[in-house]
Amino acid sequence: MIDNFEKHSAIVCIDFQKEYLYTTSEKFPNSIDAQFPQLSNNVKNLLSRARDRNMFIIHANEKDDKEKSKWMPWWYTLHPLGFGDGHGDIAPFAKPLPNEVLLTKHTFDLFASVGDEFDIYAQKHQINRLYFCGVLTKACVMFSANSAFLRGYEVYVLEDCCGDRSVTEHKAVLDLYDQYHIKVINSNNLFL
Repeated sequence: MIDNFEKHSAIVCIDFQKEYLYTTSEKFPNSIDAQFPQLSNNVKNLLSRARDRNMFIIHANEKDDKEKSKWMPWWYTLHPLGFGDGHGDIAPFAKPLPNEVLLTKHTFDLFASVGDEFDIYAQKHQINRLYFCGVLTKACVMFSANSAFLRGYEVYVLEDCCGDRSVTEHKAVLDLYDQYHIKVINSNNLFL
């Protein structure tokens, strides 16, 4: 267990939206939940244990907007079939409770959309350590984790509570960044 991890820490849940978890495409015929069958249970257990310890939990969901999501034209040039438009409902296993923060982002990076709002909340509650979970590992989770590092937070990514379009991509991204400016851990190591 990480020493005194609950104090000054928050769980950050990124994009646990149904359209990302359960959809398939020609390029990705297997959904994220099919490739990571334990993901929903792992996240459900993580949130339950964090709530039992009164940890701060911050949820961030994508809502793409042609006015605010400046990346969209290039994205659809690269991915003409798309992967969802970021307007989906939150999956039941990751639904925020009324006392938990729910932020809306308009791009892959949480901090590019609501960085100042996030920082004000974190400073108010003396949060300096963030534990990220969510989908996609290579996109919204890692973009947000990288920005959190640049803003001065201690950054952890919970490998068993993240998912991507393939297990190979998920592992490659985590292996690339682990111990460089983030630390990759299993969520069970928080609650020994």
